[in-house]
Parts: sequence; structure tokens; C-alpha cells
Amino acid sequence: MTDGPLARAALISTDSTFVGQVKQLLTGPDRPLTLELELTVPLYQLGEQQIQALRAVAPELIFLDLEESQDLGLQLAQYLVELNPAQLFIASGPALSSEQLLQAMRVGVTDYLPKPVLPEDLRAAALRSAQKLRKPDGEKQRQPGKIFSFFSPKGGAGSTTLATNLAILIHRFTKTKTLLVDLDLELGESALVLGTQPRFSLIDFVENFRRMDAGLLASYIDHHASGIDLLSAPVEPDKADSITPEHIRRILAFLRQHYDYIVVDTPRSFAPSTLAVFEQADLLFVVGIADLQSLRNIQRGMPLFKRVLTKGEEQIRLILNRYDPRDTVSVEDVERSLGIKVFWKVSNDYEAVTSSVTAGKPIVLNGGSPYTRDLAGLAAQVTGKPVDKSLQRSRLGRILAAPFQGVGKKSKRQEGGK
Repeated sequence: MTDGPLARAALISTDSTFVGQVKQLLTGPDRPLTLELELTVPLYQLGEQQIQALRAVAPELIFLDLEESQDLGLQLAQYLVELNPAQLFIASGPALSSEQLLQAMRVGVTDYLPKPVLPEDLRAAALRSAQKLRKPDGEKQRQPGKIFSFFSPKGGAGSTTLATNLAILIHRFTKTKTLLVDLDLELGESALVLGTQPRFSLIDFVENFRRMDAGLLASYIDHHASGIDLLSAPVEPDKADSITPEHIRRILAFLRQHYDYIVVDTPRSFAPSTLAVFEQADLLFVVGIADLQSLRNIQRGMPLFKRVLTKGEEQIRLILNRYDPRDTVSVEDVERSLGIKVFWKVSNDYEAVTSSVTAGKPIVLNGGSPYTRDLAGLAAQVTGKPVDKSLQRSRLGRILAAPFQGVGKKSKRQEGGK
């Protein structure tokens, strides 16, 4: 029917007749959409497992059966559209009152089909929705952005500096919209690493989220000279309590629709708000250093990571920061202790990193550090993008193009810093 991938659809219904009609419509070569998820749980039994499945699929259209309860079904639609304002619904069920029909339109129901549903009416509604979801001029439908979450269970492991500098390199490698989100709500330091004074914070974003759209989003995001955007942590730690896990879920789902890459720095805590980030993440980068305290804390958190992540261990990427091949604890020791492979090693270049933070200039913008070289290799690995040719002509480009060797210069180990 269209060039490029079909829009993704999900189905929520316990009516076997309606389920059969939708599945018949969305199979075969002439299907207008592709059915990615089928939920046959009664509306009143829908829980976190089903909502998480919807988040993972990120459908652009949902076939929603309101026969069990019109009010409960519309409440669900309202909740889902707050997670993804671009989402559309085709609903079906008994005749609705004019007030219910108006509410349905407000939450994104593009067609309401009273039962029994005629196959030709269902197909016509699906075709109309598919047309709305199609980009003008034959452009491909925008795919949701990827969320990379950074976490360290030990202070001073360098996760904030890694997340901030990697976000810059991801933007440079992909030339796409990249956002850094500081969710260390009490003691976030991403703005410090970037050397910027943010105008707004996550608190302002949450307070205005109900009326948020693409235009208003730009008003609450700070743009950095490196090309990335920043959604900063609040300056006052006492305001962190006003942010709930549900706020975080909804905000990240919304941001996926507007950014290609979202790099999230999380606090050193297994609080519900941190776990809400893990639930949304495509990849969780666990940052550790080669000492017993760091490894023990990661080991203690591993069962929780696997349980919260939608795909378990396959989403975990272990980064060994401040790596020196002469460390007493070897890479093999780390892998044996944690039962997981080290995904990447970042050289121990503590003095250069600390100087860059003090100067408020990200280290990847400041010369030929081994740390920069190693992060460039990581950025290329996670994005699948080579170094841009224009960068290769610059000094920085020559650094970024250097092969990853995983061996840093010898420097005195220090535990302070973030």
C-alpha cells in the first residue's frame, strides 16, 4: 500500500469477533497497518505488565474495544495519549452519548464504530488512520527515538561525565536531534560538565507538561553550543520530591517522539523514579570501575536490572571506566565476578577529565585525550555510524577516527568526582 514500513498497531479487546476482524484486516499483502501487539485482558485487569508491553511496542494506532466499560476505556485512552500525544485510536463498542463521543475525540479517537462492526467500515477507518500517520510527500514515518540510560551504583565512577560527552559524540556522528536528560534530581551535574547555566529544569517541564507540544518543548530545553539539547535537573534539591515515576514515564515517552537519541543520567539509587527510567530504556549502560566496592554494588543490582528491563540482560552494557591494564582487578576478574561481559573500556585519564569539568568544557571538544578516543569508539558502536568526513579533516576528527585500543596513560587513581 505504501512505500517504507507500515505504521504499527495494537489491539485491546476481549471480543473474539472483533479481534478476528482486526486480525483478518491486518494480515496479508494489502494490509494498511501491521499488528504488533494483541491484548485480550479485560480493561479492569490491565496492569503494569500490559502498559509496559505497549510502551515497548510504541504503537501509532490502537484498536480499542469499549464494550466492557466506555468510561474505563476512555480513561485508558487518555492515559495512553499522555504517554504518546501522537497516538491515534479506532474505538468500537455500544452507542456513545454525545458527551462521550466528544471525550473520545479529545483523546485521539479518529473513528468510533458501533457494534456489530461491518468489515468494510473497519477497513475504511484503518485506511483513514494509516493515511493520517503517513508523512507528507512520501516521507517515512518518524521512528521513536532511542533512550540510553547511564547508571552507576557507586559515587565517583564517572557516569555523568560519560553520559554528557557521549551525547555530544552521538550528535556529531549521527547529525540527529540528541537530548541529554539529567534525572539526578537532587544533585545533578550535567549542566556543570557542559559549562552552562540552564534557564529551566525538569520541574518546569513537569508543571507545564499537560499543554506540552513541539513548540512549547523548545521553550523548556536548553541548547548547548556542541549541538545537543539539555533538560536539566532542578537547582533546588528539595523540589525533587515533586517528580513521580509516572511523570518520568510519560515525559520520556513524549520525548521519544521529538528526539532521535535521548541520553539519560540517573542517580546512584534504586528508587522508583530510577527504575522508571530503566523500564523505558533501550540500553542501560552500567558504569563501574575496577574496585571491589563498585563491583559488589553492580553485582547486587544485577537481578533488579534484569527484572525491570523489558528484554532483561540483553539490554545491559557494562562500561569499565578509568581502565588501566595494570589494575589489580583485571577485566577477566570483573566479568567472572558479575557474570557479564565488559562491553567497553574507557581509559584512565582522570586529570584531563577533571580539568575539562573544572573549565566547563566537555573533554571531547578539547583535544586528543585517550578518553575522547575511547568514547568515540563507543559512540560509533552504539549508533552504527562512522566518523563524519568533515570531522576527519579536523584535529578532533583525527582523534575520533583513531582505533580503540583500551589502554590509557598511567595516572594516579583518584576516587572523587562524578
